[in-house]
Amino acid sequence: MSDIAAVYDGSALLAYAHGQIGAAELISEINAEGRQVGVPAACLATALAALTDDWDVKQLMSLMGTRTMVVLPLGGADPAEELRQVGELARLAGGDLDVGHAVAAALTHRAYYVTANPKAAEVALPPTWPVLDLRPVRLVSDRFGLAVAPTSTDSPAPPPRDDEMPHQVEPMLATLGELPTAAGWGYEFKWDGVRAIAHLDGDLRLRGRHNLTLAYPELDALRAMLAGRRVVLDGEIVALGRDGLPSFAALQRPGATIRYYVFDLLHLDGTDLTRLPYAERRDALARLDITGDPVDTPPYWTGDAGPALLDAARELGLEGVIAKRLDSPYRPGRRSAAWVKVPLSNVTEVVVAGFKPGRRSIGSLLLGMYDEHDRLVYVGQVSTGFTAATLRDLRERFEPLRDPSAPFDGPVPRQHARHAEWLRPVLVADVTYRSWTPETRLRQPSWKGLRPDRAPTEVRLRT
Repeated sequence: MSDIAAVYDGSALLAYAHGQIGAAELISEINAEGRQVGVPAACLATALAALTDDWDVKQLMSLMGTRTMVVLPLGGADPAEELRQVGELARLAGGDLDVGHAVAAALTHRAYYVTANPKAAEVALPPTWPVLDLRPVRLVSDRFGLAVAPTSTDSPAPPPRDDEMPHQVEPMLATLGELPTAAGWGYEFKWDGVRAIAHLDGDLRLRGRHNLTLAYPELDALRAMLAGRRVVLDGEIVALGRDGLPSFAALQRPGATIRYYVFDLLHLDGTDLTRLPYAERRDALARLDITGDPVDTPPYWTGDAGPALLDAARELGLEGVIAKRLDSPYRPGRRSAAWVKVPLSNVTEVVVAGFKPGRRSIGSLLLGMYDEHDRLVYVGQVSTGFTAATLRDLRERFEPLRDPSAPFDGPVPRQHARHAEWLRPVLVADVTYRSWTPETRLRQPSWKGLRPDRAPTEVRLRT
């Protein structure tokens, strides 16, 4: 079994996926091409998504006799450089990659892979080459038969005004609730990252709870993408895992692949857009054509797409869906019922108020939330989900936060308070959990990561 098989321009796999040829013909095509299966790279994910249950990616790779499938898209402008990059890939893989002249002339410098042997593939691929996500967000329309909301031609560009560009905008927040299915709602995927408002007026400023500009220098590319424009954007900073999906854990690791997903436009060239309906702001955002790396504008859906999109989010492994009223203005700093977040897993924000030492490091963290009377209430402890690196990082963060007194405004169960070391309640984190107990304790919580974009007073216990 070889390590690599190339996938280049053609149509055999796509034809099979669409039922135009049978398995025997596909096998014949594969054999005829020497395991180099023809399929346009732009259509690969759609094709593989359409494969029947008994003919999935792993079976395809088994048929091709390979552990790693490298996709080499078409359309490059410098064939010599592209051929050099392909040769470099083959060298790193420790094997030969048979690339004919006609194929090499069409290759672009970007390569993608899917694999049943990820460790070997990570060695084989240069780190600057992105991974092909076989379940990409943009192809959810093909997979689930959903039409992305188009940019309205009936919606004129906002008239120029002389509104002062705001120095700082607090993000609008969503309420937690059931998925709305009535008319008049738009639907977006819920991203697992850090919320950030981008101010661009010559220089770029990124703000969440703190100034994020220096933390994500790669996002300075936004200045070139919107050169000469004065804008305020709302979006989410995410880190992509090797599967191409946002990973909150990856966001906390150095060297992660960072993206800024923009989903709202609040100010454009002297015009305040926050008073406009969501649908019109989205049209104006689409006309800016912010697409590419490392900044992109994910699509949104309307009509009866909500339930299917939630199913898509579940299958893609995303956090969930956010529904937004199409006629809703943007209300900075307010939590509004016009935006409803529908998470697929039970995730909640908690305040880290103390810890209990373990044998070698931290054994568990003591968690709290603020109730309706602004009292910090104990909600449980978390002892799973940590890596060794996470525990080292937390230990360093805790040192300047030590406090001799418990920060809770109510009692902590004696068995949990025994041997506890208390902290000033300034750190916010995400944990997953199974359910709540009748005593308002988290059942089976597991650590996800710190939330530097959240203030402790925002973490509220909801009855």
